[in-house]
Order: sequence, then C-alpha cells, then structure tokens
Amino acid sequence: MIETKPKKRSEQGRAKETKSKILAAALHEFSASGFEGVSTRAIASRAGVNHTLISHHFGSKTELWKATADWIFGLYTTRSQERYKALKGVEVMATIKALLKDFIEFSAAYPDFHRFMMQANRGDAELMDWLTNRFLRQGAQAELTLFEQAQELGFMPKGDGMHMRYLFIGAATSIFTFAPEYSRLTDNDPFSESVIEQHTNYVLGLFSQNLH
Repeated sequence: MIETKPKKRSEQGRAKETKSKILAAALHEFSASGFEGVSTRAIASRAGVNHTLISHHFGSKTELWKATADWIFGLYTTRSQERYKALKGVEVMATIKALLKDFIEFSAAYPDFHRFMMQANRGDAELMDWLTNRFLRQGAQAELTLFEQAQELGFMPKGDGMHMRYLFIGAATSIFTFAPEYSRLTDNDPFSESVIEQHTNYVLGLFSQNLH
C-alpha cells in the first residue's frame, strides 16, 4: 500500500508529459498543414510516441485539435493574467504598453500559435465556430477594450477599434510567422533577443502616438 502512491504519481507524471509532447507536436503539425492535412500518425511520430496514445488520451483527431487550441490559448491566458496582476497599481498607459509588449513576446515564443489561427480560418467552418465561441469572441472583446483605452489616452490613432486590433496583430506577428523568409532576406534570426526588442519598439512606435 505504501509503495503504490509514488508509483501512481509517477504514472500520472508520465501521462502528463506524454500529453504535453503530443499537444506540442499537434500545434506544429496543425499550424503547418491545417486540420485536414494532418494525420494523427504524423503527430505521434513528431511527438515520438506510439500512435495508440493519441486515441487513449484524446480520442479523435477533432478532439485533439480542440485540446491543442485549449492548450495554446490556456498558455496565453495564464501568461496574460499573471502579467496583468503584476501590473496592478501601475499607471494605465504604462500597463497598456506592457501588455502589448507581452503579446509580441508571446508571439515570438509561440510562432505556431498564429500559424494555427491562419489554418483555422481557412479550414473547417464548424471548428472555426467552436474556436470563436470558446475563445475568440471573449478574447477579442477584452483586447478591444484595451485598444479603445489606448485610443482614449492618445496612445493609438483614432479609428475602428476592432480594425486596429487586426492591424496590430498582423504587424506584431508577421516577422515570426514568416520567420524562414525573414531569415533568408536579412540573415538575421527573428527570435534573437536583439531582433525581438527592435521589433517590439518598431511595432509600438508604429501604433502609438505618445510612446516617448
């Protein structure tokens, strides 16, 4: 009886590690080829696990796709919430700037997030509806509130807030989404600290009016 608890914890740890490997591999594969273009065998191969473990942990490919979305959006939400709590009491404009900067840094850390979204937008309509209702509608509204605050403070140009949101996302993420192209054209690594810092300054400078 005494020895079964550590064993059970060990099994749970291995299962958690296996699921994390599968989700990371799934994000990469779905972001590269979309839902229809990926097989669960390809995902298992990339994760370095037996194909049967995908069925065991996630069931169908559809459920794996949804779990992948849950995973990456969960990472972003947790990071954003922690960042927001850390900024409690900080002046509003500085908070806005910090949150926008954090979005750019997350985009650099997880470039497949936006590739995943690009594939989702051109893929299955039912999956896109699920994604919109589960994450995008609420998230976009929160981001819209942030952008409208920035506009009211003169930190960003006036205009349709949702349109401004898409302009910002495009500017913030493109260098990482198109990293292979950027690397070949510039001989620079877009994921290096110096380039990320430069990119952050450029993007905030493009959209803000009172950055300095």
